[in-house]
Amino acid sequence: MTKVLISILNWHGADKTLDCVQSVRRSILPGALQCDIRVVDNGSGAAQVEALKAGLPSDVALVVNPVNTGFTGGQNLNIRHALANGYDYVFLLNNDTVVDPRAIAEIIREMSSDPRCGAASPVIARLGNRDIVDFCGAIHEWRNIDTLRPSSLADAPRFLSAHADQVWAVGTALMLKVAALREVGVLDERMFAYYEDDDMGARLIAGGWRTRIVLSAVVEHACFDGDMYQRQPYFFYLMTRNAIFFALKHVPSGYRKGLRLRYIDRSLVMAEKLFSQGHADKAHACMLGLADGLAGIGGAPVLDRPVPLWVRALRPLSRAWNARR
Repeated sequence: MTKVLISILNWHGADKTLDCVQSVRRSILPGALQCDIRVVDNGSGAAQVEALKAGLPSDVALVVNPVNTGFTGGQNLNIRHALANGYDYVFLLNNDTVVDPRAIAEIIREMSSDPRCGAASPVIARLGNRDIVDFCGAIHEWRNIDTLRPSSLADAPRFLSAHADQVWAVGTALMLKVAALREVGVLDERMFAYYEDDDMGARLIAGGWRTRIVLSAVVEHACFDGDMYQRQPYFFYLMTRNAIFFALKHVPSGYRKGLRLRYIDRSLVMAEKLFSQGHADKAHACMLGLADGLAGIGGAPVLDRPVPLWVRALRPLSRAWNARR
């Protein structure tokens, strides 16, 4: 019997979480595959917990986390449960996803065919419109510290074959092999949210594990579909800070020259864009993320504090430098 733990994290989204659970329960599974579902409420409050208790089937476990410990802390509760209770795989699912009935079995089938496959992802398509593909593979491109992805779903087989030992996958619907987690560890809780999937992918690669994209499996996701600049301030803080954490941890030695200066420049350029669009609160969050990233301060965002003087002092220098480029 192969045991899979389905891990779904709820934060103020009980209706979506219940829909996600129902989609998982419609999965078509072979007899040798056991799937158990555990929902973690991540500090959403009593009303959300009661909604989940009322709506979840009796065979779905609910874990109530009294505080919001982010994607990493919340998912790690279930990852550690899988490690301690004899599971072979743990499937991290965003609560705003809908799982195709054949997806879980297809992912396990492909992972089982490769002993060194430590992670796998289905194709991530737009909720309600599978013609829009949001993810079908990625690699880290270290020279420019960027991400490269297939140009289209049709290009994905060629891309994945050419980069078979470099592929990583987003955390939207990420199947992880427990044996690999025992070697590389759980999600990095310093990150709270964002870049934890980049980090896990890089750690798996460094440990000699492969990540596969299962093109025969699909999960639909309610992807953010607006102007990036309309996101909340915490997004800009976490993306700035965790990009620095990731780069300082994983960029190979041959590409590290001036690494901190590059991230100072990138972060201040983003802050200026936010200021220019009237988003002073988001620019403030971005600059705090820069300071905390370089200082190694992780955890939940704390945004109601002043930006350090040294960051503010660099703003005019950054503007002058970039004006000449």
